[in-house]
Amino acid sequence: MTPASPISMVSVKTETVRSEALRALLSYWRDKTRQRGGVLPARRDLRPDEMVSFLRNVSLINVYDNPRRFQFRLVGTGIVAAMGRETTSLWVNEAVFADRTSKVSAFFSLPAETRNPAYAAGRYTVSPTGRELQFETVLAPLSSDGSSIDMLLGGLVGETLQRDERIRLFDYERIHPMLLD
Repeated sequence: MTPASPISMVSVKTETVRSEALRALLSYWRDKTRQRGGVLPARRDLRPDEMVSFLRNVSLINVYDNPRRFQFRLVGTGIVAAMGRETTSLWVNEAVFADRTSKVSAFFSLPAETRNPAYAAGRYTVSPTGRELQFETVLAPLSSDGSSIDMLLGGLVGETLQRDERIRLFDYERIHPMLLD
């Protein structure tokens, strides 16, 4: 597996996202932002009954500053299947990312810094089979006060691990801020 390239500051558009579920998540976030007159949506604006088509691929991630840290608050069943384990309540540095934690934190920081969604795609190798699987993920900023980013609305779509498989090696191939139309 080749090392991930640095974060590209060239924005990508929604059409870059292959997964229909992730495109629906981004459309939902954009609609919520428009409904609030351009102000970032808050957790309280999200309604699971409006997210049925992509809910299994949703995560909510708490954002803490000084120092910046991320904690999984909720992780959908589709993400659990793709990651091979439950990560709800874990901090990013406690999850399955091993030596890639700093890259994951950099990706998670992107929406907090740009106030726009971010996109990443990559691969993970699983043991004991050695299969190489693909994933793509998006993160969109949420703000309970309309200013500070205190949560991320995330989505991940990846190939499902088999019962005896575990992620052995994972890396991003692309990380980009997003430009939504």
